[in-house]
Amino acid sequence: MSPPRLHRRTVLSALSASLLPALGRAADAPQAWQSSYAPYNGPLKAALASGPLPVQGRWPAALRGTLYRVGPARRELGGARMNHWFDGDGMLQALRFAGDGTAPRISHQGLLLATPKLQAEEAAGRLLYTGFATTLAGSPPLAGPDTVNPANINLLPLPATGELLALWEAGSALSVDPATLQARGFKAWSAATQGAPFSAHPRTAPDGTVWNFGYVPGSGKLLVYEIAASGQLRRTHVLDAPQADMVHDFAITPRHLVFLLMPLKFSGQPGVGDPLSHYRWDANAPLAALLVDKADFSVQRFELPGTGLFHIANAWEDGGTVQVRFVAQPAILQALRQLRVDRPRDPASTTPTQWTHITLNPATGQARMETTGLHGVEFPRIHPARHGLPTQFTTLLARSAGMDARVHGFDTVLTLQGDKPQSHTYGPGWIAEEHVYVPAGPGAPEGRGWVIGTAYHWPTERTTLSVFDAQAVNAGPVARVTLPYGLPLGLHGQFVPA
Repeated sequence: MSPPRLHRRTVLSALSASLLPALGRAADAPQAWQSSYAPYNGPLKAALASGPLPVQGRWPAALRGTLYRVGPARRELGGARMNHWFDGDGMLQALRFAGDGTAPRISHQGLLLATPKLQAEEAAGRLLYTGFATTLAGSPPLAGPDTVNPANINLLPLPATGELLALWEAGSALSVDPATLQARGFKAWSAATQGAPFSAHPRTAPDGTVWNFGYVPGSGKLLVYEIAASGQLRRTHVLDAPQADMVHDFAITPRHLVFLLMPLKFSGQPGVGDPLSHYRWDANAPLAALLVDKADFSVQRFELPGTGLFHIANAWEDGGTVQVRFVAQPAILQALRQLRVDRPRDPASTTPTQWTHITLNPATGQARMETTGLHGVEFPRIHPARHGLPTQFTTLLARSAGMDARVHGFDTVLTLQGDKPQSHTYGPGWIAEEHVYVPAGPGAPEGRGWVIGTAYHWPTERTTLSVFDAQAVNAGPVARVTLPYGLPLGLHGQFVPA
């Protein structure tokens, strides 16, 4: 069914505001820290195109396709500046792999996405709009969330239609030409959902069905989307979901949708007053796990010890239970305040993340949460065709003990085969971005194939792309390509096979 009119009106008005401000203690940053964040602070105006890139090592012959990545890039225009990692106009990167193992052809293309926001601000000659965590004085009135939509968090390929969608947290998906990277305009799944929030973490089931959700802080609702493999909207539904005030990710199983709603609570009116005043952490409230039946959208609620989170790796059904794997952020407000690009990380006020297991038992109504000994990780990725199915292979990022404590981010790619870890640390001067797992082929066992990802080397101000044998990440890259420039440190990406 279509979302009620009241909910759609709320969506269009409420999510135009910033969600959380960034706070932090001012500190003098050493030169190494300043250099490490050079890609954040330089104004990016021109498109990037590398031409053919030389390969170090041996490129796997079967690894062909495009690694698309997106993230906040332009943070300064006309003297106005954003100061948080999550703020900034989205820049789309395309690392294209063609040829074969003996004559690979690797190239890079990068382009700022021409959203209405970017176009309005370029016409004005300055940044105009308040962001996720940066308030700009005198922001003009908004017609809706898409007025400030930077399309800067994640990507969704739609193979059946040949589309590539650039995603934000609080507004529409932006359709992009996969070849030219030119923006085509915001995607309208239906008249009823035009302009409604479409989250940055959809899940594509093994049969090609895309599931996603949207939320409005303070509404106590979740808007659920079911999209056929053909790219056509099949169903929407509005769920009652108290505590759904910041929901970044979710998971699917063959029968269920899984939401983990943290006790980060919203009050007030979005866009009015200090954004921080809208949110508070309720230490007495649980982490609420919602198990939503895909057939009729009925909801079963479980309660677990309160914790925050950004990302869920996967969920699946096992012997009558639902297993969930995710990265717990015990102090998520603290983490958000740390993600500044104008000051160094403060290790004294940083709480490590925790790789965490949840077991939900629908028959008994019981839930159990277990933290593991794996800390300081983020950006979990799994086999792209196994969302909702049991998975044993997970790719994450981690911080090594030797990483400069005042530099944000990660320097290590880590894989888990079950509970068995392998890792590669890039070394001093490196910041690693999210790495993805690319299976060796449709019939290959899980964990066979490659782990690929980008990393920024601040001493040389260059970005590299590394390819690892997924079964031997600790042996280091089998192939590496160095770009002739450094890329802005992005958020998420997707690999599209050739």
